Amino acid sequence: MLVATVQADAFCHSMVRALVGACVAAGEAKLPVERVAEIRDEATRTSEFIVLPARGLTLLEVGYPDAAELAERAIQTRARRSGLDNDQPID
Repeated sequence: MLVATVQADAFCHSMVRALVGACVAAGEAKLPVERVAEIRDEATRTSEFIVLPARGLTLLEVGYPDAAELAERAIQTRARRSGLDNDQPID
């Protein structure tokens, strides 16, 4: 059994499944351990490992900041999205 705790302020489609898939691949020595953090930080997808199926993954909690912090985060997110074109990585 593998237990992974993943926390972020936003996730892309299948992101957690990909992160856990990369960790499993590293654990099976199919991917160098150093590559996991590199892949996480890259702006493009890779086919170096298998994205795990959703079966077996469980979402335990979704947390939100208070209303003021949530409103500020929404402003930051909209500003970031409007300032990027599709080829630019998000830092």
